Amino acid sequence: MSSSIYEYTKQKLMTHGVCKTANGQLTLTDKALFLKFVRLERAMRLDDFESVRRSVQGIRCYLDRIGKRSVLVFAYMYVRFSEGSPLKGHLDISLEKGRVRKTLDYSRKVTRSERLIADWATVWYDQNSSFFFRALYKENRSSGIGPAS
Repeated sequence: MSSSIYEYTKQKLMTHGVCKTANGQLTLTDKALFLKFVRLERAMRLDDFESVRRSVQGIRCYLDRIGKRSVLVFAYMYVRFSEGSPLKGHLDISLEKGRVRKTLDYSRKVTRSERLIADWATVWYDQNSSFFFRALYKENRSSGIGPAS
C-alpha cells in the first residue's frame, strides 16, 4: 500500500458507491465522518474485532447525531467487502452420506479474526442493506439528485 491511509480509505469508499447519493457523499465531504472511516480502516489493519466494532459504533453514533443513519450501510459495506470475505463458495453435496461441505475461496490467507470481522459485517449487511439503500435513494430523489423512479 504505497498511498496514504486517507487516499486508500477514500478510494475504497468510492468503489462502494458513496458518490451516487448526496448523503453517501458525506463520507468524503464531512471531515469528522471521513476520519471515522479512516479509524475504521486502521482498526481493520489491526485485525481486531473489538476495535472494528467500536469504530462502526462510533460511525453509527455520529450519523445518528447528524440525522443521517442511512449512511451507516457504507460502514458495513466497507468491512463486508474486505479481504476477510470469501471471493466465492462451493457446496459439495454428498446425498448418499447425507452431508454437505461448504468450501470458501479467499484472495489470500486470512486469519480467524479477519473472517469473524467480515462475517459479522456480512450478517448485518444481508439483513439490513435493502432498508438502508431504500432510505438513501429516497433521500436522493427528494433532494433532486439522480433519477426519480
